[in-house]
Amino acid sequence: MFSNGHRISNTSDVATTSERRRSVTMHHPRVSVAAAVCAVVVAGSFVTTTVQAPTAGASATPHSTGQVAFRVDASTNPSSTENALRGVSCPSSSFCMSVGFYVTAAVDKTLVERWNGARWSTSPSVSPSLTSNFLDGVSCTSSSFCMAVGAQGEGSSQKSLIESWDGRAWSVTPSTDLASTDSLNAVSCASTRFCMAVGDEVVGGVHRTYIERWNGRRWSPSTSRSLGAANNDLLGAACVSPSFCVAVGEWVSRGLTRTLVERWNGASWKVAASRDPGAMDLLNSVACASTSFCEAVGNQVSGASTKTLAERWNGRTWATVATASPNALSTLWGVTCPRTKFCEAVGSVQAGASSRTLVEHWTGKRWAASVSANPSARDGFNGVSCASFLSCKPVGFEVIGGDVYDSLIERGA
Repeated sequence: MFSNGHRISNTSDVATTSERRRSVTMHHPRVSVAAAVCAVVVAGSFVTTTVQAPTAGASATPHSTGQVAFRVDASTNPSSTENALRGVSCPSSSFCMSVGFYVTAAVDKTLVERWNGARWSTSPSVSPSLTSNFLDGVSCTSSSFCMAVGAQGEGSSQKSLIESWDGRAWSVTPSTDLASTDSLNAVSCASTRFCMAVGDEVVGGVHRTYIERWNGRRWSPSTSRSLGAANNDLLGAACVSPSFCVAVGEWVSRGLTRTLVERWNGASWKVAASRDPGAMDLLNSVACASTSFCEAVGNQVSGASTKTLAERWNGRTWATVATASPNALSTLWGVTCPRTKFCEAVGSVQAGASSRTLVEHWTGKRWAASVSANPSARDGFNGVSCASFLSCKPVGFEVIGGDVYDSLIERGA
């Protein structure tokens, strides 16, 4: 089993992201694509359960009617026990990259799957650590340029891992680790010469926000903000241009988790006022269609209830937006916004011992639920990318029996 970083499966899991990330196995932090060409990645906390091996296109769960459905797409699973996808990026309908990890001989290896417009295949990536390697986020500007980020084991700690794609192969790109322990959760590239990668680093035993910037030649630290004296973590990033980026996550105030939003203006990062409608709140992912339109998603906890949370940026302020949260235990892990009137958000819904995939779409006026497939008793989405309105792919995981799980990719039916 692994701890899926900031992905909360029930209210008892609520703690700081960094604490949750390392609560089970340090090498499996968070997970943050797939079909019409939107991609969603799923991973989460697993419950030991025995289910029948899934078949493609099995049991679709309609959260609402009259919407485009998603069906299972064949993915690659190099491990016979553990495979999961955490993030995805689709710059076009004929090219996507989805990243995560798989386990072989008790070692975590990076997993990258590539979409060529017809099928998914494994794209050989690098696993520099002898103990643990995983990729949590990916951003592609074209079929010849991608950046993927995550972490790798180093002794008793972990260090950030960055890999780049040049159109032919993946290679490790040196990062600028300043702390003894750090990791990167998400990355966003506005061009081949500008990317931002976000995560956290441990300073004096406390987790603080951590950001690196790519200038086309190398990565360097970008000074970010951390609120209060307790733990902070950045979980999602979106860059429209070199002068406008947004990073989201969480920070701890008086023992309570609160949303954290930071904005890059081309010169520095500054904290932006965000909303906290629940007793405990956090933002897992953010997407921006322009400098005046962004959507951030996550979850809010009140008592025994964990519901989806969405906040929207209008160019001036952040405001809470009602979602189609299907029940009292639901979370959104990833979001993409190809344009201001269309966004796709993905996550999971917990129902007893099972979990189901969750897809919501933004109509330009409200969030509404879509139909998605559930090939096993335990499914979930962690990320999503849409090249266009008709090209979205969600990705994640499915439990196929006991402690065995495979990557899950779906596409519009």
